[in-house]
Amino acid sequence: MKRFFSISFACLLSLTATADETPPGHDRFKEFWGRVDKWLCDRYYNISVDTDYITRPQTRWTVKARYNLTGSSVDTHTTMGDLNTHTHSTNKSKNTVSLAGSYTGITLALTFNPSSFVGWYNDFEYNTNEYYNRMGFDIIVQRAKNVRGWTQTGNAPRTEIEKEKISLRSFNFNYYYAFNHKRFSYPAAFNQSYIQKRSAGSFMLGASFQWQKLHTASDATVDNKAVTLKAANIGIGAGYGYNFVIQKNWLLHLSALPTLIVYSKAGQRTEDETLTMPYHFPEFIMTGRTALIRNFGRYFAGGTMVFNYTLIGQRDRLQVGNSKWRARAFIGFRF
Repeated sequence: MKRFFSISFACLLSLTATADETPPGHDRFKEFWGRVDKWLCDRYYNISVDTDYITRPQTRWTVKARYNLTGSSVDTHTTMGDLNTHTHSTNKSKNTVSLAGSYTGITLALTFNPSSFVGWYNDFEYNTNEYYNRMGFDIIVQRAKNVRGWTQTGNAPRTEIEKEKISLRSFNFNYYYAFNHKRFSYPAAFNQSYIQKRSAGSFMLGASFQWQKLHTASDATVDNKAVTLKAANIGIGAGYGYNFVIQKNWLLHLSALPTLIVYSKAGQRTEDETLTMPYHFPEFIMTGRTALIRNFGRYFAGGTMVFNYTLIGQRDRLQVGNSKWRARAFIGFRF
C-alpha cells in the first residue's frame, strides 16, 4: 500500500512539473500577439482630433445587438400622347437581427433573417456602410422578385400588380467627405467607435452612383406588353451635417447631402418601342441620415436611419422616382 501511494505521488509530481512547463512556441505567440495588439491600440487611439469635441471610448471592446429594417419603392410616370400612366412598385421589407462585437474598431457581426428562415423572404440584399470622421460610404446591392405594385392610366381605376410580376435589380453607392472632421464625427452617431462630447457640425462634399433595372411582366401591364426600365446616374454635390449633444448623455444627428446628377442614361423598353429619357435639369440624388443615441455610462441604446431618393426625367415624357431606406435600432455596452 505504501509503495502504491509512493508511486502515485511520484506520478502526480511528474504531471505537475509537466503542466508547469511552457509549451513550445507559447512565448513566441505571446510576443507576436503583443505586437499586434499594440499596433491595433496605437491605430485606434493615436488620432488627430480635437479631444474637446470628440474622443475614443476608454475601453477596447464594444458589443451590440441590432435590429435592421430596409425597404424600397419605385414610381414611374410615362406620357404617351394625352395619356399619363403612373406605376408604383414596392418590395417586401427585409428585417434582420444581428450581434456585433468590435475590438479597437474592428468589427465582426453575425446576422440572422427570421423571415428568410421561415420562407417569407426570398430576395437578396447586401447593405453595408463604412463611416469615418473624414470620409465614408454606403453600398447597397439588391435583387428582388417579391415586389408588389399598381398601375393607373389617366383617371381609370388602379390595376393591382401581383407579386413576382415585377423584378428589381439595383446598385447604390454614396460617398461623403466631411471638412470639420476633427470636431464632427459620423461614427459617433452611427457605429459608436467615437464619442461626441460637444455639439459640432460640418460642411460635406458628396458623390453618388445608382444603377437599377425594373422589369414588369406582360400579364401585369394594361396593354399586355412586358416593360423594362433601366437607369444609371452619377451625381456630385454638397451638404451639411450636425451632431447635437444634449445634456451630455443624448446625441442627435441630422444631415442632408444632395448631389446633382451630372451623368444620366435611362430609358424604358417594351416589345415594340423604346422610350428614351433625355437629361432634364435639375435631376438629383438626395441622401439623408439621422440618429438618436442615449448613453448610460458604459451602456448605450438608440436608432439610426439612412434615406436615399432619386428623381430623374420629366413627367411629360418619362419620370422615375426611386427611394431606398434603412432603419436600425440597437443596444450595447463597452468594456
